[in-house]
Amino acid sequence: MARDYRRVDDASISTTAPPEETEGASGRVDGRRPGRRWWRWHPGLLVYGLLLVLLAIGTPYGLRLWQYYQTHESTDDAYIVVNVIPISTQVHGTVEAVQVEENQPVDVGQVLAQLDHRDFDVRVKQAEAAVAVATAGVQRAEIEVPIMQESTSSDAERTSAALRAAQIAVREAEHSTEEAGARLRTFEAAVAVAQAEVDMAQTRLELAQRDATRLQALLTDGVVAQQQFDIADTALRSAQAQVRASQQRLVQAHLEVERMRLDLQGRQQAVERARAHTAEAQAVRAGAQANRQHVDVKQAQVATARAQLQQAQAELEFARLQLSYTTVRAPVAGVVAKKRLEVGQVVQAGRPVLAIVPLPQLWVEANFKETQLRHMRPGQPVTLRVDAYPDQVWTGTVESLSPGTGSVFSLFPPENATGNFVKVVQRVPVKIVLNAAAAPQALLRPGMSVIATVTTR
Repeated sequence: MARDYRRVDDASISTTAPPEETEGASGRVDGRRPGRRWWRWHPGLLVYGLLLVLLAIGTPYGLRLWQYYQTHESTDDAYIVVNVIPISTQVHGTVEAVQVEENQPVDVGQVLAQLDHRDFDVRVKQAEAAVAVATAGVQRAEIEVPIMQESTSSDAERTSAALRAAQIAVREAEHSTEEAGARLRTFEAAVAVAQAEVDMAQTRLELAQRDATRLQALLTDGVVAQQQFDIADTALRSAQAQVRASQQRLVQAHLEVERMRLDLQGRQQAVERARAHTAEAQAVRAGAQANRQHVDVKQAQVATARAQLQQAQAELEFARLQLSYTTVRAPVAGVVAKKRLEVGQVVQAGRPVLAIVPLPQLWVEANFKETQLRHMRPGQPVTLRVDAYPDQVWTGTVESLSPGTGSVFSLFPPENATGNFVKVVQRVPVKIVLNAAAAPQALLRPGMSVIATVTTR
């Protein structure tokens, strides 16, 4: 007689082995609890069911994850970067005071250190004295220029007037000489006329003498009357008087000719003197014109003095600049780091003595694989997580992409055209700036590791 197990509870089933059951033609297990053998003989179905449940649950999450990675690019090869500004003295000197400490925040223009400035004060005073001397030289040269111009102008006018007067005197003397020559020629002609008159008077005298002698003989013989002889004698005396008068006029004419010759010689000498004065006036005028070059020389001296003044002023500015360099100031706001400056230390120009880290100017340099840059563009938003603060999230923006991969700018760039070649995925630096409204940047420090995620689409 077979046992009926239909009313046995679950506990009895789990502790008592069931008897063998036979399957009917319908394929169902006999008895009121047929499912137990179905689970017992098909354990893989349970696994498949679980997989189906997990797939049903994970498909939406996986879909969202797939969509996320389609629109985001992430890398953990990212770091916080800032331009560390080295501070060095620009002059050689001894440190008198140091007014900052390591890791101390400083503002723009804040005094960091003070060097001994006594030597530079002396140089400034020397430069100021040189500027004063150069200024006086410029003033003196500028005063001499108008004086020389006025003197040269007056000399030129005076010499020009003297030259004109001399030229007029020459012309007047030449004209007077010409008049004297004309008068001389007139008197020489008068001499010739007087000589002719003398010759004529002598001829008449000779004729009167012959008539008087003949009549004298005739009067003695009684041939002629006394009256005729008297007439002949009177004519003789008249002829003699005419000879004497003509000879007197001839002598007077010769005297006038001699006087005019002397006057002509004097006038000719006056012409020579006037011409000599003209030549002298021309020489003086040429000298006055040559003096104009002295004006040019004075003007050149003014230009030279002004150039010397500019040089002295430049040296003064340089001395003052060197003096200002004795006070070391912060060029930017930031935090002091790597301080190697102490009182009494002798520093060399150009040698760094400390550094300033401008923390407000931080940015993130993320090195993305070249395969991640397909859709990356400047201006895309970025989510940043810093390893030091895992619970804090920063936001930023892609500012720019590097013009080359990191290996291109390395000390020894790769030479892929030589030797064996192994393809390596390259990384391109991407500059990411932090948003002003992001989490406080005072927590960040250069060199911290960052996980950067860029929303590309």
